[in-house]
Order: sequence, then C-alpha cells, then structure tokens
Amino acid sequence: TVRRFLEIHGETLEKVVFAVSDLEEATYQKLLPLYFPRSLEEEIRCLPYLPADIGNAEGEPVVPERQIRISEKPGLPDDASDEEGLEADLSFIGSHAFARMEGDVDKQRRLILQGQLSEAALQKQHQR
Repeated sequence: TVRRFLEIHGETLEKVVFAVSDLEEATYQKLLPLYFPRSLEEEIRCLPYLPADIGNAEGEPVVPERQIRISEKPGLPDDASDEEGLEADLSFIGSHAFARMEGDVDKQRRLILQGQLSEAALQKQHQR
C-alpha cells in the first residue's frame, strides 16, 4: 500500500517513517527490499517473491464480496430499459422488507407485556 501510494503521490513527500516494534523490525528489514528495491538488479532478483495480485491502484487488497455495488436505479430489474419511461411496472415498490415495517417494535413489545395490545395486533405481532 505504501509503495502504490508513493507511486502516485511520492513527489509530494520527503520521507516515509515506519514505526515498528523490535519484533517486527527484522521482518521489515527483510521485506522492504522487495517493495522498495535500491537497484534494478535487486528489483529483478525480488520479483519472483512478490505476490501476483497486489490489489487495486492504491495497493489495497480487493475482496469482491466486500465491494460496494451501487446500481443506477436500485429496485429496477436489470433488464428494464429507459425507453419504458413512466409506463414501467412499478409493482416492486413497497415490496421490500423495510417498506413493510410497521410502527415502533419496542413500543408494541411493551404494550404486549403490559397487556394493553388488542388481540388482532397481538396476532399480527406473533405472525411477524
């Protein structure tokens, strides 16, 4: 990550300091030449030891399952086109679980415990 950052923004920095413990120092001394070679010969010698996937442009690891995906029109099927305009089927509106939420669950639970909730509301709560 530091190397990728320096590749992009290195000209704006004068110095990078790694603050490591005594236990970590030996590891950093061994691995720093891999990522910051001091010569072309050292770079060529270290290439086989570097991982093939070194992340995104910033050097950060990329885990597809953790990527945020933002769709242009959330809720619309992928095959819906802009040509349909206002005539598109909007039956999906209100079908999401969040759209069906009703009332304050904590307040309803308190009323149940106090015996103040109607039988119909009690059944609905039980079904939920």
